Amino acid sequence: MSDYIRRIVSGNKARFRDGKLNLELDLVYITDQVIIMGFPAAGIEGLYRNRREDTKKFLDHRHGRNYWVFNFCPLKENSYPADTFDGRVSRYPFPDHHAPPLAIMPLVAREMRLWLDGSPERVVVLHCKAGKGRSGTIACAYLLSSDELASPPRLERSYSRKQWAKIRADEMMNAIPKDISPDKLSHNAVLDEEAPVDSPVPISDPVSPKPSQRQQIPHADALEHVLNLHTSRRMKAPSSDSDKIKQGVSIPSQRRFLYYWSLLLSHEAPSHLWATEPLVPSQNQGSTILNMPVSEKRPRPKIRLTEIKIRMRELSNVRINLVRAANAVIDRTSMSKSGSATTQTDKNTHVWVSVARYDDDLVETLERWERYTRMNSKSGQGYMGRRGSGTDHFGKEILGELFTDGRWDNKKMVRSFARMGALGERSVVKHKTEEDGKIKSYILHPLSETSWKGLRQDLQESREQSSVRPEDIDLPASEANSMYDLTQNVKESGIVLDAGREVRVKLYMGQVFMGWLWFIPTFHMPQPPPNSDPAAGQPSSMTSKLVLQRKELDFALGIGSSVIDVEISLEWLKETEVETVQPPARVNTEDEKTAPAKAEGLDSLGTTIEAMGAGDVAEIVEVVQAAED
Repeated sequence: MSDYIRRIVSGNKARFRDGKLNLELDLVYITDQVIIMGFPAAGIEGLYRNRREDTKKFLDHRHGRNYWVFNFCPLKENSYPADTFDGRVSRYPFPDHHAPPLAIMPLVAREMRLWLDGSPERVVVLHCKAGKGRSGTIACAYLLSSDELASPPRLERSYSRKQWAKIRADEMMNAIPKDISPDKLSHNAVLDEEAPVDSPVPISDPVSPKPSQRQQIPHADALEHVLNLHTSRRMKAPSSDSDKIKQGVSIPSQRRFLYYWSLLLSHEAPSHLWATEPLVPSQNQGSTILNMPVSEKRPRPKIRLTEIKIRMRELSNVRINLVRAANAVIDRTSMSKSGSATTQTDKNTHVWVSVARYDDDLVETLERWERYTRMNSKSGQGYMGRRGSGTDHFGKEILGELFTDGRWDNKKMVRSFARMGALGERSVVKHKTEEDGKIKSYILHPLSETSWKGLRQDLQESREQSSVRPEDIDLPASEANSMYDLTQNVKESGIVLDAGREVRVKLYMGQVFMGWLWFIPTFHMPQPPPNSDPAAGQPSSMTSKLVLQRKELDFALGIGSSVIDVEISLEWLKETEVETVQPPARVNTEDEKTAPAKAEGLDSLGTTIEAMGAGDVAEIVEVVQAAED
């Protein structure tokens, strides 16, 4: 019964059955040395996920002490002591359904490589919660950094007995000359499913290119190859030829960040992105990698986010009524009521976005460790996938202990720092096309402190007047903080961003989550960045527009399925323009008292609306979980 429940929870993911141990796990071998599995759970959670003791039993039986576990779950999500797997556990956490901080990719890939290079018998075991998106993203990041083109497993140990017997039988059948009928072969020529299998024999596959050849493979082809490999191993085969196999790494932002990583590996990324000068520990023994002074030849390039345009198909009356239920409070908290700002008149479909990024100190720490551990090379950019000798320590700091105390992941790792909304009647444009029918284009610009003061005042008044409370709307905690934050000073001409930093844009209709996207601006800008030196290279243009279709957004389901595309307008800042990057939101004492708490559970109104709009059970689960994130 428990296995049946676990199969339902696994959904379309492949599972592994070990007949000798009588175990069935949400686990697969992507290659002979890379394993991905679901979270090793205990207690009630073990009834529908991999039981922790079963996972350890399986790994000990098959690999002895030759496995190392990589856990990508933040402490607040899922955790277990490292001694569960005899201390062979490393943690590189980032939130569920999110793209990782880019600098995590090289740090994990280098540690995986260091462990696997120690012996051909060694394996790495990657897991997040479901063992799909985050684990798949990092597995692909490692495989992209490998010297050889990754290939499916070739050893018996990487397959169940049934799978291995089928592979051997298929190989034998493929080896039969075409002029010989299979029914003329002796019965013993074809392996029975339960026939004993000898020592590991490599499965025949195309010869992997040599390291020198591997470097010549275009980054786009290499990326497509590892994504397809991960999908073919992690996901179940379609039940019919007409069905499409679901993607292993299916979240568009995670795939986008793998694209960025492939550019870095092929030395095609913007040259300014990560510093190339070595990072040398200070003579001061008390110095940490974060507080050590670092001098740069040039300041980090900045860009200005000036406008976001969201094109949506006009909502049906049914959907508008569903949204109206979740947004009843918006009628009483409209910025137009206080006169401090003017929004579109259709308040039930008020569209706005939150702009957020990972914690600044966390990213700075990761980038410094990336710079310090990168193996030097004559090319200047270093070997992105290799760790330099003796770089696991920086003074008294140890890279392996970076996440042991929970200071980075026992709280919110992503912080909101700005919002953009529609101001004035011209911010909503209606038109019609043959392809998409009636369309509304919402043109969003940065909302200043003044714009949000009116919203805060009206929200406080409505709490006393309305039976619909803000906490019933499933307002995300990060947005609750930023909505009440009066320390911001956003210039309505644009939001200043670090060109090389991760940015999340989260879309809302009222308080109903519509989807989000992660991107790094510099990858979508003309290169190189502006230089104050006239003799230096200059970009061909100072502006750029990043256009993403709905299928390129994360969790654009339910109400978000009406989105056609999102257009983000960016422009370079000149080096002579002295503007600071927009700081993250801070909550003062007064705001902490008035900020609404986030509603817990699936019955919160906002996520219920999303679930009703999504329809499909699997999509409902993903929408609800993403909205809660």
